[in-house]
Amino acid sequence: MAKVLCLSSQVVWGPVGNTAAVPALQALGHEVLQVPTILLSHHPGHGKPVTRETSAEDFAALVAAVEDKGGLADCAAIMTGYFASAEQVGIAAGVISRLRRANPSLVVLVDPVMGDHGRLYVAQDIAAAIRDELLPLAGIVTPNVFELSWLTGEIVSDAASAAAAARQLPCSEVLVTSIAIGGHSLGTLLLTGDATHLKHTAKLEHVPHGTGDFLAGAYLAARLRQAPKVAFGAAMTRLAEVIASSSGMILQNT
Repeated sequence: MAKVLCLSSQVVWGPVGNTAAVPALQALGHEVLQVPTILLSHHPGHGKPVTRETSAEDFAALVAAVEDKGGLADCAAIMTGYFASAEQVGIAAGVISRLRRANPSLVVLVDPVMGDHGRLYVAQDIAAAIRDELLPLAGIVTPNVFELSWLTGEIVSDAASAAAAARQLPCSEVLVTSIAIGGHSLGTLLLTGDATHLKHTAKLEHVPHGTGDFLAGAYLAARLRQAPKVAFGAAMTRLAEVIASSSGMILQNT
């Protein structure tokens, strides 16, 4: 199995950020190295959390210490998620560039965690840094509909417009979540070159936090040993199982 470096948030209570993505990777046997960009007591959806942001200096030092000990020498993939500052984004871009020089086949998945429901929830400079510094380095990107629209400047309202916008990103694989499909379904779209694959799931009133983080981790976990279409199906099945177990419902995944 592969070694994966994950750079994202860590939450004490509630599976979001690395707390959601890392178990998805570990479940398939991957070794995961975690560097938190911020520590939160709980998801902000449950009220204002206690937060401790990792300073840019400490963030760089944590990565450098592991790198100096050879811990990243055989790293097969890097996954990035939530960033607390634009400086952290720049540090992450530097790490990716260094590791890719040593390993040109390094897999880079960027989950551009920046907003949802029509608004940014990170500072503008963080979102811009993700777009300008990380996306050009990514092989895989996993935006939701709002993030895809913000990154491309395009209106994304359905699967066709999502596919058109995704083709504008400088990545070979784009996995788009939360696409409106009629009144009772949501779509998740995988774009690989000229091929598109769309999965439908029932729209639920209450969906647990962290599903996007989990899906990104599950897709990367499967993708490290399977082709994109197969990995997509496996990741969506795992996500449906997780949501069903948390809500007591069975989702139809077609």
